[in-house]
This record gives sequence, C-alpha cells and structure tokens, in this order.
Amino acid sequence: MNILFLEPFFTGSHQYFSEGIQRESAHTIELLTLAGRFWKWRMRGASIEFSRQIKDKKFDLLIAGNLMDLAQLKALNPELNVPIILYVHENQLDYPIKKGEERDFQYGWTDYTNMLCADHIIFNSAYNRDSFFRALGKLIARLPDCRPDRDFSTLINKSSIIPPGCKMASSWNPEEKFERTGTAPLILWNHRWEHDKNPEDFFSFLKLLKKDRIPFRLALLGESYKSSPDCFQKAEDDFKNELVHYGYLESRKEYETWLNRSDFVISTAIQENFGISIVEAASFAVIPLLPNRLVYPEVLPREFHKTLLYNNLDDLRKKFKELIQKTEICSIRKQLSGSVQAYSWQNIIKQFDTLFEETLSRHCRFPI
Repeated sequence: MNILFLEPFFTGSHQYFSEGIQRESAHTIELLTLAGRFWKWRMRGASIEFSRQIKDKKFDLLIAGNLMDLAQLKALNPELNVPIILYVHENQLDYPIKKGEERDFQYGWTDYTNMLCADHIIFNSAYNRDSFFRALGKLIARLPDCRPDRDFSTLINKSSIIPPGCKMASSWNPEEKFERTGTAPLILWNHRWEHDKNPEDFFSFLKLLKKDRIPFRLALLGESYKSSPDCFQKAEDDFKNELVHYGYLESRKEYETWLNRSDFVISTAIQENFGISIVEAASFAVIPLLPNRLVYPEVLPREFHKTLLYNNLDDLRKKFKELIQKTEICSIRKQLSGSVQAYSWQNIIKQFDTLFEETLSRHCRFPI
C-alpha cells in the first residue's frame, strides 16, 4: 500500500510519531511536512499548502495530523477519492490556555469538522477521546441555534485508540542507579518547557525535598522556547548545588545516556494525552511519579497505581520518600521496564497496519 502522511506540525511528539510510523510500517509511507511553528496558522492554512504539494501524488490512503483543516483540503481537492485517517494527538477544546488568554473555540470546532470529514479517526488515548467529546458537548450546548446532535456515537464508532509506538531501551544498566552507586537519586525532567507541563509545581516539590533535607541530583532536559516559563531560569540558581545538566540534548545517544543514569522521572502536567517521554524513561527503569489524573492512570499499568500515582504535592513527597527507602526498588524497576514494552513500536505497529488495511478494504468495497 502507498500511504501519504500529511503532518502540518513537524516537531516534538508529532515528528516522533510520523517518523516512527514511516520507519516501522510494512507499507510505504511518504511524509509531507510543515515546520512545527505557528500552530494557529497551520490549522488555518496548512491545507492550502498541502493541496499544492499533493496534486501529482499517487497514493492509496491518506493520514493527516490534526493541526490542519480537512474540510478545506477536501473542498480544494474534489478529485481526492482515497480514505482519510485522522490522527488526533491533542484537541483544542481541552488544551489548557495560558493565564490571561481566552480560548478561541474556532480551533476546537475545526477539530470537530476534521472528525466529520475523516473516514476513520485514531486517538492516542481513551482520555484524549473522552475529554474531547465532553468538551464538545458543552460547546454545542452554548450555540445559539442550528446545534448539531450531541449524540457522538457515529464519530465514536468510526474511531480507534492506538497509542504512538515508543523507542524502548534495548537494555538498562542497574549500576548507574543510586541504590547501587550510593549517590543521591537523580531526578529527571524530560518534558517540554511549557506552561501545560506545570513546571512550577515540579520546582515546588523539589523545594519541599530541600526543606526536608533529602538529597537529590537534578537533570533538566527537554525542549525550551522563547516563551518558556520564568521558573526554569530561576531554577539555575535555586538548584545550583543539585543540577547536573541543564538544557536540551540534540543527540538521541546522549539523551539515552541520561535516561540510563536517572532514577526518577516526575510529571506535574496539567495536560497530557499519552506521555511518550514517561514511557521511554520507564523502559530505561527510571521510576515515574505521576499525577493521578489525565492519561496517566490509563498508560501506567494498574499494578503500579498505588505506588506511583500521587494526588497532590504532599502525596508526591510522601511517595518519593517511601520509594528511596524501599529495598525492593530494583524489582520495581525491572517489572516496570518489562510492562511498558507493550508500547514498543514492535507491538504497536501491527495495530496501525491492520487498521490501514481494513480502512482501504472498506473503501474499495463501498466506493464514494
């Protein structure tokens, strides 16, 4: 099968996913991409640019990232007669807005019309799907007239939940971990330096550890931006004695070296629809401590919920203290590293390829 993948926001998890599926699929996938910036403009204008690029392309199936306008793409290309699959990384009805901003519901409405236009929808998690339809129902209730039906069963029935595949550790070195080296535990931040990852609470937690005189080391990784929260700059001074690395790593090899060295990865996010960075770290036997909300109870294997999900910062501090004192912590690492292998590309790609084949088969039996 020849598949065309349109990714209008080619950076971060969007780039990670599109390159991964191109690399791992049994089918031939051609990627057309636009730079990962100006997300609002991508939702407005990406379809016009992609319409120009696909004119002479021959393909059996089209995959589209969700930061674009599918209705616009179909209107501009009336001859387009292939099935279209929409992959939903996040949605604009549930994404937290920055303090002082107001939500522009037109972008969330584009998410909705995209789903109406797609032959099949793939969400990266049940949490992403359910939170979107909850928010959409509330939005429709506010409309002045001509309200669409709030029974979304048609859309749900043509949707699937398939998480992105993840790059797993081929092995991990227990000798790097603090319980073997006798050093202070190394806490890892490997998320984007943005407001939706709620770094303020992360640094508040670290200050609680310092107040309790609990030693730790700190590696601040992840991609930063001009608009990154000020607390990251302040952290250079606040944790100058604990910091062992500060800033983004360009090299995947170097990043994996830090994953191997790290003991804990902590999320304080207020928005997360899957959590690739958490799953990757867990495969390297880095122990995640995660808020008991968002997608985390879905992604984290149930047997770890009591130990690794927290309800507030005090609970996070309590669970961290308990873990660093556990004699069986190495056993937890091994179990967790094995459990998250379910998200490896080797396992996930089979679900995607099967869905591609089924979608094309339905389209061929019932041509539009």
